[in-house]
Amino acid sequence: MEYSKLSEHIFKKGKFIAPWNEFMSELSKEESWFYGRLPEYLWLGLILNHYERKEGLAKCYEIITKLHKLAPSIIMPKLSKILELDNEIQEKLYSFILDVVLPEVIVPLTAIFTYSKYPCFSRAFCIAGSQIGDGIKKINSLLKETSDHQSHLSTDIRFVVLYFKLLSGKLILQKDTSDLILEYPNLSHEDEKMRFIRPTIRSIEMIQTGNEQYNENYLNLFWEELNRMSNCELSFVDFGDKSPSIEETQEYLAKIKSILDYYSELMIASRPLDNKMFVLLSISTYSYKRILELVEHDLFCTISGRSIVRVLIEDYIMMKYLLLEEKNHADIWSEYQYYGIGQYKLIVERIIESGKDLTNSHVQFKYLNILINEYKNKEFIDMDTSYFDKKNVREKANIIGEKELFGFYYDYDSAYEHGLWGAIRESSLVKCNSPSHQYHCVPDLENNQKLISVWQDCLDVMNKTITILNDVYGCPEHIKLESN
Repeated sequence: MEYSKLSEHIFKKGKFIAPWNEFMSELSKEESWFYGRLPEYLWLGLILNHYERKEGLAKCYEIITKLHKLAPSIIMPKLSKILELDNEIQEKLYSFILDVVLPEVIVPLTAIFTYSKYPCFSRAFCIAGSQIGDGIKKINSLLKETSDHQSHLSTDIRFVVLYFKLLSGKLILQKDTSDLILEYPNLSHEDEKMRFIRPTIRSIEMIQTGNEQYNENYLNLFWEELNRMSNCELSFVDFGDKSPSIEETQEYLAKIKSILDYYSELMIASRPLDNKMFVLLSISTYSYKRILELVEHDLFCTISGRSIVRVLIEDYIMMKYLLLEEKNHADIWSEYQYYGIGQYKLIVERIIESGKDLTNSHVQFKYLNILINEYKNKEFIDMDTSYFDKKNVREKANIIGEKELFGFYYDYDSAYEHGLWGAIRESSLVKCNSPSHQYHCVPDLENNQKLISVWQDCLDVMNKTITILNDVYGCPEHIKLESN
């Protein structure tokens, strides 16, 4: 299947609308192939899977022809419909099926449709001494093979379903389409014609789904019983250990520290009141301390590591933005500082007005209050609740020419910062490979799922940050980064 490109999505009111959602609605879970339709047609799948393809299709043809004669009111060969037939009709049908196929072909389904609820079905297909576990394994194996609605076996099942509806007279097709479909059982899947016939069968069968009411009780019983008798098969992604060596990280950190030491000494010695240099160096130091945490606490393959990448990117974007906008402000460097201090003031004022005791909290508001008053009486500090300079990070990234850095990395890491589902799924859930559990996910409480290392991205962004300082203030050759 060829997926649509981002450029083919339609942007409306802050949302990218998938092209297909513009002209059709998605099938409900109950109408979907794997959850809703396959359980109804699994009995046909067992026959097709047991025999060689042409023989299996021939046997299915005999059986559905008989079913049509015995129950002409049935339009689709759903097992739920068959199980609702009068016992006499069921017994005739089951007797005929057993004349056509071996009893062990259908016996796996008796583990789900037991004698207590479906005596007629169970009596017909139960085999003395058959193991329930073996039957469940066969069902799981078949579900795994047919979970892809485009697989050859899935398409074979869908052909039989479609052919039955043709027999019922409830489906009328154009002659050329009908002729094409009737060729299907006589062609191998390797035949060139099948490249056109298979999609035709699948699309028509899917369209017909909307005309049939699903049986919720049947689906609930099928999945609940199968789930109860199957164990989880957990798996997690192993990206391999791509973390840097201790020697590599220590060498890099020492290099960055030596550069920042140089700029710090330069500022103290010759530019102690240079507000611009103070801000740029302070932001760079904050980024350095974040990457230092990454290394010292081995956070390369963790959720916290992604938070660090996000901060490094935002720091870098802010530095470039401040430099670019410097000419448009009287003193953007002070504005930036008091914007941040204003955020602290807002937090402190909320706490003071609430009257709550936060003595044991990590938010030490009394100390924060001292910081707020450090350079200016807080009575003269405004609290701006919008973005700095009225532009969010995305806008700032676009202005400074870093659209890709934002779109490729910052947005991704923000999902981790905000606990969005994509981040939760990638980092905190492991996959169950059991089709009877519908390939669900379970919480990764054992912390088996390790993420890929963020080291290279942190290194790249930190290098960009140091380059800004180098471009503005220069740097002696002997301490320059090699990438510079």
